[in-house]
Amino acid sequence: MPDLLVLGQVTVDHAVPAAPGPWRPSLGGNALYAAAGARLWCDPARIGVVTRLGRGLAPDVTALVAGAGLETGGLIPVDVEPLVEWHLYESDGSRRSLPRNPALRDPTVDPGTLRLRYLAHLEALSPTGEDIPPAWRLARAVHLAPQVATRHRPTVAGLSGRARWVSVDPSPHYARDLDGEELAGLLRGSHAFLPSRAEVEHLAPDGDWAALAGRLRAAGFEELVLKLGGDGCVVAAPGIEPPRRIPAAPAVAVDLTGAGDAFCGAYAAARLAGLDPVEAARRGAVAAAMVIECAGAPAALALSRSEAERRLRGWTP
Repeated sequence: MPDLLVLGQVTVDHAVPAAPGPWRPSLGGNALYAAAGARLWCDPARIGVVTRLGRGLAPDVTALVAGAGLETGGLIPVDVEPLVEWHLYESDGSRRSLPRNPALRDPTVDPGTLRLRYLAHLEALSPTGEDIPPAWRLARAVHLAPQVATRHRPTVAGLSGRARWVSVDPSPHYARDLDGEELAGLLRGSHAFLPSRAEVEHLAPDGDWAALAGRLRAAGFEELVLKLGGDGCVVAAPGIEPPRRIPAAPAVAVDLTGAGDAFCGAYAAARLAGLDPVEAARRGAVAAAMVIECAGAPAALALSRSEAERRLRGWTP
């Protein structure tokens, strides 16, 4: 039975660079990138991936996950078209993600309807707590990658009292409509809150990350990491006062896709190993740096733990 579960989606990604140049589609999605980060700091055989696989993806994804040494018992084929996405990068590292599926970008349909259609499609490809194999339901740690609110809330509630530690990376699809107290209520029962820059900037448009960390802890999040992309992260938890700023680890970026997910997977693996939040964040930063130096989830899942350890030893933030 795995000790760490990663719940999320698998997609087909077209990462379009800011600089002119070719690109090719690759398997991606937050479940695979989070697992890639986790396996840099944890025996892959102790990690289980739980996801719903769109039509036709099961053979390739199962082979990829098994080849990375991860447990495959949570890979569930569903009769739904896979989500195919463009990730359009700007020179400053920001990106826009757009669905490539024709039904999700039909110009004859109004934007509001398209958004609802997209969220329904995403929900169909997002795992529920019931998708966790029965033998895995006593896993010690669980990371929930970004999903729609109708998945996150019941999954967190279902894990309450079973998993010892649950982390959540919220989805901007619901986080941008909520304040800190509402998010804390929605995700009550989780142990670590790991928002990305989009959610952080929504919650603190003034850029006062330390004050935001204080507000989120007061709202009910005991442990949190504010992920700020190339500006590193801010860690807040009991015993860490004031919040600790950790810079981004050095990297020569090739493709920024999956960096935040890899950070979260690595963070969860480090916390499972008993490391404190600051040390876990350092390992998350190293994992994110390694992932952005390659392109696509298959390459990320082939990264070496020994290289991660070497980088960590040579980096003093």
